[in-house]
Amino acid sequence: MIRSRLSIRRSTVFICSLTSAVCVNFVSPIFVHKAQAQSIVERIGRMFNTSRPEGNASGRSRAGATRSQCSQIEDNNLMALVPNNDGGSTTQDYPQFWFYLPFGGTSESPPATFRLLDENKRSVLSKPLQLSLPEKKGIASISIPSTEKPLSIGKRYQWYFKITCVNDQGQNTNISVNGWIERVAASAELVQKIKQTANQQQYIPYAENNIWYDTVSKLAQNRTANQQEWNNLLSLFQLKEFANSPVYELKIQKQ
Repeated sequence: MIRSRLSIRRSTVFICSLTSAVCVNFVSPIFVHKAQAQSIVERIGRMFNTSRPEGNASGRSRAGATRSQCSQIEDNNLMALVPNNDGGSTTQDYPQFWFYLPFGGTSESPPATFRLLDENKRSVLSKPLQLSLPEKKGIASISIPSTEKPLSIGKRYQWYFKITCVNDQGQNTNISVNGWIERVAASAELVQKIKQTANQQQYIPYAENNIWYDTVSKLAQNRTANQQEWNNLLSLFQLKEFANSPVYELKIQKQ
């Protein structure tokens, strides 16, 4: 009888242990994914909150303008999606730059202008990019065309972005933002990690390596698959209302 009871207890313990192991193995990936997502959100937040070095121009600050077409601007002015220190790195020859546009353009609207200078204030582009505005306000990107000289590894560049609105007197009023970007070499570990990561999740290794511009670009490109992370990023700029809005790529006008 005692042996029978011990046998039953051992069986019960074995079954419970097995069940617990199965449950842990089944649930762990979920917890790991959530923990990783939380860690990446925190990493992006830390990149965003990096202190501004003395002397850097303000790129994230909302640029002011008088009211009118400019009245569409209200409290949300032109803004660059960059960290507090207005800087950030990229591994790309031809990176993307991200902005919030406070108003849309019309067929009569003057083009926006994007300039890129090296540390000696010399133009990197053959000429400033002239860009058409989308019809509605929202999140937009600018890509340096591959016909231009690629960014050099180890070099810092300053960019300037200007758009024009029409004030109450019918006059053009320029608003602009500026910031910095540095081209860095992708380490062998980063390259390998990217190869091993599905395209929808490739913003993660960039964020883990504190590479701001590539993190934002990859997350924006795959925002549907990473909706919560995209929401969190836009929340840093008080732009969460645009989380489900289209993202525009500004088209270069022929000159």
